[in-house]
Amino acid sequence: MSQQQPPLQWPPPSLEVNAEAIVNECEMAEMTPGHNRTLLAPIHMAALLYLGETTHARHLWRRSLKHEEPYLHDWWMVGQCMILQKNEQDALQRCASHPEPLLTFAHQVAERILTKKQQTKSASPITNNNSNMAHVVSFMETTPWNAP
Repeated sequence: MSQQQPPLQWPPPSLEVNAEAIVNECEMAEMTPGHNRTLLAPIHMAALLYLGETTHARHLWRRSLKHEEPYLHDWWMVGQCMILQKNEQDALQRCASHPEPLLTFAHQVAERILTKKQQTKSASPITNNNSNMAHVVSFMETTPWNAP
């Protein structure tokens, strides 16, 4: 017997509890005629960005262009910065002026982006150290392309 999950509180107070469930709830509401989910598109966008799902966020933006939902443009600016690997702080600052729960989401997305950048930086085997770069260049110049 599978356990049934409790219904999602709307609007959700946090992305950290279960962002995937928020995305699923938003997608189901989007397909339901006459849904009464306030701030649906910006919450959906925030949850996608929190998960790093920039391709899905872009698709949401393109689907929502005619609806002109409040706050969605600011969240899409964060998504654009993520895709283009630009500094997201200015765009997130605009989102931090939104009402709750979007204000909380802006802080959570900012923390998630910062954490991912730090993880990527620490996991990178190549640093700006010239000796490391020289080793990589040397390896690339001396290793045949068809090496196993």
